[in-house]
Amino acid sequence: MSGAASTNDVLDVGTTPLFREVQRFRHWFFWLPILIVTGVIWYQFGLQIIVGRPPGTEPIPDWAAWLLTLVFGIGFPIFAAIVRLVTEVRPGTLSIRLVPFRPKAISVGEIRAAEAREYSPMGEFGGWGIRLGRDGSRAYNAYGNRGVQLVLSGGKRVLVGSQREDELIAALRLAGAKV
Repeated sequence: MSGAASTNDVLDVGTTPLFREVQRFRHWFFWLPILIVTGVIWYQFGLQIIVGRPPGTEPIPDWAAWLLTLVFGIGFPIFAAIVRLVTEVRPGTLSIRLVPFRPKAISVGEIRAAEAREYSPMGEFGGWGIRLGRDGSRAYNAYGNRGVQLVLSGGKRVLVGSQREDELIAALRLAGAKV
């Protein structure tokens, strides 16, 4: 392997994490569009399917109203409710996962530096989530403006959003990182 831990290492349930942090997307500008879209979909569904008066001069078919309601009226809000950033440190491995997507595993042996810092999610990375910076760095963040800036072997930079940045750095040291 190229120094990165495998997915099996990340999901090793036999090892208690040295550090675990779960962050959710709590910004109003994350939730507002979801609430608006969900409300519009349910309003349209109620008029067309429940009341029997489809809006507009050329309404969508009933099957499309059901489909839109399932996807955007139910699925979209459920997805928004389950998405979260989970950061774990186990011996030898840092795991960063934006649930429900696959985790990113970084071998602690690859970490050359780790520094707690304040950053501008919008200014530096264009927002929250899994983001690319203008300088080629990568960020994994869900909330706030605090995190740990990692420098990996080869000079690659990764920012891990954390509201407990000092604990994260301490856990990386316990896991074997030379920082």
